[in-house]
Amino acid sequence: MARRRAKALPKGKEEDVRTMAGLITAGIISLVVVISVILAPIPQVGPDEGNQAPDFVADSYNGASWSEYRLSDNYDWDWDGSSDSKWFLIYFMDTDCPYCWVEGDEMSQLHSQWSDRVNFVTIAAELSIPDHDSTRAEIEAFRDKTSYFGCNSDRDDCIDRPGTPNNWPYVDDGSMSIMNLWGLSGTPVSFILEPDGTVAWNKNKHQGQGGDGEELSAALQRLVGGQ
Repeated sequence: MARRRAKALPKGKEEDVRTMAGLITAGIISLVVVISVILAPIPQVGPDEGNQAPDFVADSYNGASWSEYRLSDNYDWDWDGSSDSKWFLIYFMDTDCPYCWVEGDEMSQLHSQWSDRVNFVTIAAELSIPDHDSTRAEIEAFRDKTSYFGCNSDRDDCIDRPGTPNNWPYVDDGSMSIMNLWGLSGTPVSFILEPDGTVAWNKNKHQGQGGDGEELSAALQRLVGGQ
């Protein structure tokens, strides 16, 4: 017995079926994407290691002028751990902090060694303690190592700061808003961030009570030098 041939759908009907199939497929794909977004873990934000670093927007000085700086604008959100994207060293200081004054030489040396692989960013705060009354002129002089009497709790001319001029952004945090956002109360404090903004090293964890004592230079070598 001869088999019956399937009847072909009218041309208009065939196009309708194809359109419907395409819509259903697109709908399924959209649903999968939405579910994936909903189920994706929400990154924790904070200064602890493994968290996304708190973002901030503030004015920064680059050696010539002041302009707006947003930390996250410099992230590589697609970083997978294997690219050559730059890491970040976030350094909180106060131009009147004697410890920050002394660390000027170390920061200059670290920048000379790591600037090709690490973005340095200094957050210049103004601690609420006597003789800590920084100004933008003082921040500029501290960064550039130019003459301005008032650094180091009004004891020194900024031109005498240890180290070399700092060729990286200095962010004005005179309001202490960034310090508060990061849960800090004193300086100096440093953090190392991965290229996508994840906190990889927190000084307070390693050099605080119960820490392993790891120094910033050793942390850079371990985290960045081994990449």
